Amino acid sequence: MTAPINPQHFQAKISPEHLRVMQSFYKTLKGGVDMGVAVGKNAAGVYNSFEQGNSNGVLVRIGANSSSEQYKWSGGSTVTVTHGLGRQPIGFKIVDQDANATIWRTAVPTTTTLALQSSSNAVNVTVYIF
Repeated sequence: MTAPINPQHFQAKISPEHLRVMQSFYKTLKGGVDMGVAVGKNAAGVYNSFEQGNSNGVLVRIGANSSSEQYKWSGGSTVTVTHGLGRQPIGFKIVDQDANATIWRTAVPTTTTLALQSSSNAVNVTVYIF
């Protein structure tokens, strides 16, 4: 694949609206698509805090019941995550997990929260909510 061409070279030939769209595509192609940017680690050295990347989702770390993570499983292995997407999420994917457990949602997600449950409150997971 050849490198994308900067749309600034075409600014005199296309409308400002089309230029903005092309600049958006160019930025994505040039910088790649990322799910999030890791900005902190826990005591074990695992990334546990993230800034939103250039995709339309967020990464969230959910710690074991005894952990010091912002989000952690309750004694009943449930957690409600405030995702900050400003819309109802389509779903979630587990992107890191340190023990065998099944994770599922317990209610329809809202524009502000996602309720999850785990088969074990001793598991640490990172989920991508999109």
